Amino acid sequence: MPVLATQHLPRLFAGFRRLATEVRDAAVATLYPQSCLVCAAQIESWRDGVACHVCWTDSETLAAESFRCAKCGLPLSALASYLEPAERLCGRCENLAFNVARACGIYEGAWRETILWQKRHAHVCPRARQQLRQTFERHAELHHSDVIVPVPLHASRLSERTFNQAEIIAQALASATGLPVNTASLVRAKQTERHRAGLGARERARSLAGAFRVRAPRLLENRAVLLVDDVLTTGSTAHELAQTLLKGGARSVAVLTLARARTHFI
Repeated sequence: MPVLATQHLPRLFAGFRRLATEVRDAAVATLYPQSCLVCAAQIESWRDGVACHVCWTDSETLAAESFRCAKCGLPLSALASYLEPAERLCGRCENLAFNVARACGIYEGAWRETILWQKRHAHVCPRARQQLRQTFERHAELHHSDVIVPVPLHASRLSERTFNQAEIIAQALASATGLPVNTASLVRAKQTERHRAGLGARERARSLAGAFRVRAPRLLENRAVLLVDDVLTTGSTAHELAQTLLKGGARSVAVLTLARARTHFI
């Protein structure tokens, strides 16, 4: 009898896992709207989050439609096709402190609505998780990373939101890659206002000066850091963070975000 019970244990555990998954999926599905936030069509799968399959497909097509800057990933014109991949540079990111920046897509359509929704909900939908993992796997320059560091929130903003969306994304990436997440070594030392449209590069840099600080630098010493956030817009925050991390002992800093702006890069 004990032998029979032991033989049935794997099937029993598998049944429990399926039940737990169904309960989890049902609970998560209640978080999402039933209509696509981009086109208002019916969302057929909870895995797509707040956008329908068609809008996600459009976002994937948009992300692949142009050539990219080898360093910051800015979409370039078709003229870049005449250059070798390493020579495709936008000319705007040369002096930025990070080594490379990559994103899953463009901050439009499905990605825009997903990121805005995630600022209010501590969850990354399976579709976004999958694309995050695939983006990491696709870019060999990210594979040398030793540790994932999410962009920190100031304590007052964290208290308002109750969670840091960059940390949620970092944990999702860690689950897919096995890389450790370090949330202890980088802190936001001062609160900064959101950057307004039309704000110049000098003004942005001035507002961010001294905004971040490294503590417990031994955890970053000679490490290749993968800085993670939801969206890369002007590049000024990533630049300030990379400078802070490098001064704190990091060997290099790469940036990975769910999306990036098509333009408005410093």
